[in-house]
Amino acid sequence: MSPKEPSKFTRNRNAPASAVTDGALSASKIKKKIRDTQRSLNRPKIEAQVAIQLKRRLRSFQYDLGERIVDEHERSNASKYHKIKHFERKKIERKLKQVRKSLETETETDKKTELERQLEEFQVKLLYVQKYPKTMAYVSLYPKEETEDVKAVERREKLLKDIREAIKNGDGDLKMMLKRYRDEYKDMLIKKGKIESVEPVDDEEMKVEEEAKVEEGDEFFEKA
Repeated sequence: MSPKEPSKFTRNRNAPASAVTDGALSASKIKKKIRDTQRSLNRPKIEAQVAIQLKRRLRSFQYDLGERIVDEHERSNASKYHKIKHFERKKIERKLKQVRKSLETETETDKKTELERQLEEFQVKLLYVQKYPKTMAYVSLYPKEETEDVKAVERREKLLKDIREAIKNGDGDLKMMLKRYRDEYKDMLIKKGKIESVEPVDDEEMKVEEEAKVEEGDEFFEKA
């Protein structure tokens, strides 16, 4: 007997944030599935086991909807800010190349120390561009002075500080930091009532559900 495939109504807790259990279902299609499941739950004289399965399914869809809404928002921002991030990444890479070249030939201690400081600063800025949280509107590292506002400055400085702290704490690839920013965005959507505050249906729950379906099928064939 071949191993059971993961249910399409669940999502593994360890799956990447961009993964969606139903393939490429949009948020609107997941909303339709939620409405259909809710209607099924509201039917009169529904069996207890069926109700349990439908509630798990509903919870899974609600979780997937939240993830998909965040995913779509991230994709929108990624597309919107692609050009400016590309420009700033190239600019920083040129600066890094210049500093590294200067370090190779510099012998004076004070100047070398300053170059090493610049190298570290540009490396942080490169991470800023490469790993900027996609849930947020991009704040340029090299803005035009007349368009700069206080909130943008504060956001930029906070993220640069968070990157430095993440590196210091061993989060060199910034995965933990980015997850925190994503979770904060989800919390904001929950507070606004745009998505539900639900946990994903884990593998063990779905295994129980699948086994129950198999048992029901066996009983059916025994009676037939």
